[in-house]
Amino acid sequence: MVVRHPLFAALFRAFFALLSSVVLCANAAPSDRAASGKLFAGDAPLQIESRQTSREGNLAIAQGDVVIAVGDTVIYCDYAQCDTTTRDVMVSGDVRIYRGDKIFSGDRAIYNLDTKRISGSEFRTAAGPFMAQAHSLVSTGPDTFEASGGLFTTDNSSDPGFHLRARKVRIFRNDHTEYEDVMVYVGRTPVFWLPYLYQPASSDQSFSIAPGSRSNWGAFLLTRFAFPVSADTIGGLRLDYLTKRGAGFGVDLAQENKANGSWGRLRSYYIDDQTPGNKPPELGSPTNPIDPKRFRVSIQDRSFLSETVYTTINFNKLSDINFYRDFSPSELQRDPNPESVFALTHLEENHTLTLEMRKQFNNDYESNDALPSLALDLKRQPILGSKVFYDGETTVAKLRRKQAKENPGNTTTPFDFFTYDTVRIDSFHQLTYPQTWGGWLSVVPKVGVRATHYSASLTEGRLAPGDPLYGKGGALERFVGNLGMEASFKLSRSFDSVENRAWGLDGLRHIFQPFGNLSLVSASDDPTKLLPIDTLNPSSKLPAIDFPQFNSVDSITSWDILRFGVRNRLQTRRDEETLNWLELESFMDMRIKQPEYGAAVSADAGAYSNLSNRLRWNPLPWLGVDLDSQLPVVDEGFSEFNSSSNVQLTRDLTVNLGNRYVSGNRYFNNSNLVTGGARLRMSDNWTVGFEENYEFVTKNAEYQRYSLDRDLRSWIASLSLVLRENASKNDVAVLLTLTLKDIPKFKLPLHFDPEATNSASSSKNR
Repeated sequence: MVVRHPLFAALFRAFFALLSSVVLCANAAPSDRAASGKLFAGDAPLQIESRQTSREGNLAIAQGDVVIAVGDTVIYCDYAQCDTTTRDVMVSGDVRIYRGDKIFSGDRAIYNLDTKRISGSEFRTAAGPFMAQAHSLVSTGPDTFEASGGLFTTDNSSDPGFHLRARKVRIFRNDHTEYEDVMVYVGRTPVFWLPYLYQPASSDQSFSIAPGSRSNWGAFLLTRFAFPVSADTIGGLRLDYLTKRGAGFGVDLAQENKANGSWGRLRSYYIDDQTPGNKPPELGSPTNPIDPKRFRVSIQDRSFLSETVYTTINFNKLSDINFYRDFSPSELQRDPNPESVFALTHLEENHTLTLEMRKQFNNDYESNDALPSLALDLKRQPILGSKVFYDGETTVAKLRRKQAKENPGNTTTPFDFFTYDTVRIDSFHQLTYPQTWGGWLSVVPKVGVRATHYSASLTEGRLAPGDPLYGKGGALERFVGNLGMEASFKLSRSFDSVENRAWGLDGLRHIFQPFGNLSLVSASDDPTKLLPIDTLNPSSKLPAIDFPQFNSVDSITSWDILRFGVRNRLQTRRDEETLNWLELESFMDMRIKQPEYGAAVSADAGAYSNLSNRLRWNPLPWLGVDLDSQLPVVDEGFSEFNSSSNVQLTRDLTVNLGNRYVSGNRYFNNSNLVTGGARLRMSDNWTVGFEENYEFVTKNAEYQRYSLDRDLRSWIASLSLVLRENASKNDVAVLLTLTLKDIPKFKLPLHFDPEATNSASSSKNR
């Protein structure tokens, strides 16, 4: 639960409305009849009504249905008085303060006109999703307040399902809130105690806790406290205990300058690992243990020096290659090779100039460094207002590759690397001339040229990586020319009579678009003479055949390729808009001249590529199907299917099903992975669900998650069992999660999923 201080600031600002009672001090006169007056307090019109007013010595009194109105604040109470000697204004008896859409209630409040000090008792309020109450309330300064016996909850009930109690709360308006002696309750049962809790003004989350159990961690408790660093910087202190691994701690920082868009993030962590294990076999022998002093430091930053100039930093340092695997597997999936990049960018409307340094600071990883590089990208733009367009890019870089030595069959020799480097100057320029023939045929011819200088190359002959002469060849210049022609046209037909409410059809339009893309490339030298640095990564997808989309400079080779296919689109009307009901794109390559990419061998090397299909079908809000496939319809190749579907079968039952099938691909093992899951709402309060990943080739249930959810009105409590089958050792985790529902902009300080706690997802993805 999060309690943000603006709620309390609004409460205390409402108390200041009691200042209007000063009019009572100056103007009240004894009377036995109902009285009302309309005066002014500063610039605000004031209205006071009561059944009776009187004066007793130094006290001016109003009682009986007292109503005090000023601006958008109205105060109701049974009794109000002002002491002209002490200058204290007091209201009591069923005090209710209405300010805009907020309501505050209490038993008693006192305000001193000279010291501006407020004190109150038994006050309650509701603002936004939060309800709060305090036994007593005292102002300790112009913008500081102190409350005792505070209770805070988002559950609008006399018996809240979840709430937090604090012995003392200190509010520093527009800065932060501090809580002392905090107890967290589920129902009436205390579940966690905190000696201190800090809530910064600009942060949605001040504290998080994640208890649970995992096979490789044992029972664990992960905690994070927030603290301020400056007006736009929030820090976090992580204190964790894993019974199998030991105690860990880390410091996080997050900074954002909303005025110019600059932002920054620091993540650090250290643990003295009790069971660090060994590096995997491919990185050395089993006698090569990991140092138990394990850590990570990551810094990401984007700083705008002006509207057109900014710096970029992405620094990553890990103690060992297994740190992400052991402590943050979600980051391992996103970035398995965490390099570091430092860049200075000048961005204009028609060009981008970037000075960059890329380096791998982690010794156990291969690397592809640029020390440094300077790149000028010229966006596609018309030449002198003509219909001919120009685009290009030029790069000067000192490149270094750190690569693993080939040592097949020898697992007793420590893992070893070798390095080679070169200076590369690369310049590419291209002209395009888009036009329409006959009013229906779209044609885009293009012509380009590329010149590249390498200060070093391979020596004559094919040397194995790691050979002492590898990369000792002399300078080399390479020239590449490309010609291309893209052509397409559209045919469409409408079927207004097609209507089917069950499938969401209100008329149907079919758009048929054949297309072809011819790419002719001629290179003076093939990649076998070049040091492989920027090479084509293995993939089951067809690589780009246009430039600059094909950006693996050192893999550019001669080819003549015709990529042709057809796009089909079915559209219907819905909510006065056009909806793509179904989309299907099918295409393949005819390789008139087969490309030889050097070290990167194509996974589908025939004269004709596989037939690729991309299907998207979203006929109804509760039904969606995606299917990507490749089939060897002409030449030999491999087969691949990737499908996913999500169906809400009934109001209470949602089912999802997917499949990844790969067979005959030289880069990837054969796979037939089926994924699925379902969620069933059994009643208003209980929901069950499961997720399954089963690999039929290895007969492993790679991932299983079973969850039981309990609706606690404003919250959902979940108990989950997670199982992962790994080659070395299975992983079992038990997770407890407490989630605030219906208010996604607010976060909880009680978060129980360690995968999310240790990931970078809590920060903005930029």
